[in-house]
Amino acid sequence: MTGAEHGSAPMSTEPTPLNAAPVTPPVEATLRILLNSVPFLMGVAVVRQPPANDSAIVQVGRMPWLHDRRLTTLNLPDDALPANRALALDWPVPYQAEWVGAPPRLLIARLVAQGHTVGVLLGTFITREQMAQHTREAIDLACELIASAMAGEAFAPSAPHYPVEVEQSSVFTPPRAPRIEPDLDPRLTLISETATELSPPEPDAPRAEPMSRSDSVDLVVEEVRKSLEDAHDARSVGRILRDVMNVITDASAFSVSLFHIALTEVAYRYKVLGPEADASELGRQAVDDGPGCYAARHDRRWHVFKRDLAIRDGANVRRREVAVLQIPLVGAGEVFGVMTVQTFRPEGFSDHELRLIAAVAEVASPRFGQVRLSGRFQPPPSNVPSSSEPAPTVLAPAGRPTTGQRTAETVLADLLRRSAGAGFATAFLMGFDPGAGVLRGELVSDSDVARELDYALGITTGKFIVPIDERYNAIARAMREARIVPAPTIHEIAQPALDWQASLALERLARGGRTITLPIVVESDPAGALVLGPMADDPTFSAIEMVRGYVEDATRELAELWKAEAR
Repeated sequence: MTGAEHGSAPMSTEPTPLNAAPVTPPVEATLRILLNSVPFLMGVAVVRQPPANDSAIVQVGRMPWLHDRRLTTLNLPDDALPANRALALDWPVPYQAEWVGAPPRLLIARLVAQGHTVGVLLGTFITREQMAQHTREAIDLACELIASAMAGEAFAPSAPHYPVEVEQSSVFTPPRAPRIEPDLDPRLTLISETATELSPPEPDAPRAEPMSRSDSVDLVVEEVRKSLEDAHDARSVGRILRDVMNVITDASAFSVSLFHIALTEVAYRYKVLGPEADASELGRQAVDDGPGCYAARHDRRWHVFKRDLAIRDGANVRRREVAVLQIPLVGAGEVFGVMTVQTFRPEGFSDHELRLIAAVAEVASPRFGQVRLSGRFQPPPSNVPSSSEPAPTVLAPAGRPTTGQRTAETVLADLLRRSAGAGFATAFLMGFDPGAGVLRGELVSDSDVARELDYALGITTGKFIVPIDERYNAIARAMREARIVPAPTIHEIAQPALDWQASLALERLARGGRTITLPIVVESDPAGALVLGPMADDPTFSAIEMVRGYVEDATRELAELWKAEAR
């Protein structure tokens, strides 16, 4: 069979074109290097000035500030901020960002080139510590380079928006900036020349001190080590690591398992799930983190694999892939636990995230080993006040009957259990201290949300205090007016202990903010308050009336107990 029969075309002598990868614009490249070089910087973006549309935004990393239109449409006057100098501000996090944990700080800088404001640099800074001098110099240098690039055509509005990803860089080496004419600002010209890799720097030109990845990891590890000093049980350590994971990676689920000392089983497991709807399936379709898992049986720093989840949507079932990271907890030459982090991100975990999470696990391993040997998995019961705690309130009288009799603690615990049976799984009790004139936290229910609320407010430890004369607090108002008071947000029951941003973050964690406060009055004397919630939806009238009857039963029993003690 001939070539003509095949229909073959004549051979061409033209050279084959090369498949060249697109070159990253200078602004985006500088942002990526800045993100990888500056510790505690989780995201950065540049908005062109004067503001145009969203296409004039370059974003790298996690940027909750882009939900705030006041920042993305900001038109700064020339004297609003210093030129090309970054400032860290306490700016409220937009609720659309769904940020969980301690609120970050806003890093903002006015980008100036040739005497004109050309853009605004926004960053997510997750530490309250002061920036080191070399870090500030590196950020300022990046601002000048970005401003120089934006003065030309490197940051045109028609430039394509690249997907957000983090590249690795061991040293802060800014990209080559456009050549500036000699008649321009000599200071900008000098810095641009020293930042260029192809030409040697001037002998006396200022340069930012290089910052390596290891320095960034060391700073994070040091912060975690300081936080672990006050954690004396496994749950407290797990909560600290949970907050760290919320910052350093997009975790959809996080858990820590500690093995039994004598048996081949898990003695304690701390587990939290992310806010995604599919994250609940990670709790139902658990991953093996016991003594027989791969990470516990092999001598490796970490083990990464992928697994499939079957998620049911009505009558259909879909499959979703999950990246799993397991790090063994090692102490005294043996593996005594496993830390597991799972994410729905298609790319999984970056190499920097793996090393950072492994470093956090290593610094937490000694503390986990101590609480495992001592058996302190949960915080000690705080309903029994110690000598260092304040005097007991009227909800917990000092005189106690014998063990076989009913006490005020058992009456109030039964009130919480009966409230849970009425549909209020999350609730807590406040006791009235007449001597100090304050309401002090006493007891919480057994739900997971109640434990998180206790961890944030310090209810069972007595740290959550509300003055009875606090004008804007819903709990204090219910006590003063002796009536049921609803509240639509957590801020109305947590102020002045928590500000608005902290209350909003706690509301997102609890997935609801509505509460109902019922006063507890024993023989015309205020004794405390029962707070139902937080919850997502308003309760029904019949459910509230049912709990109101439970409160009346508890007040009658408390009155009988106090009369018996008086005799």
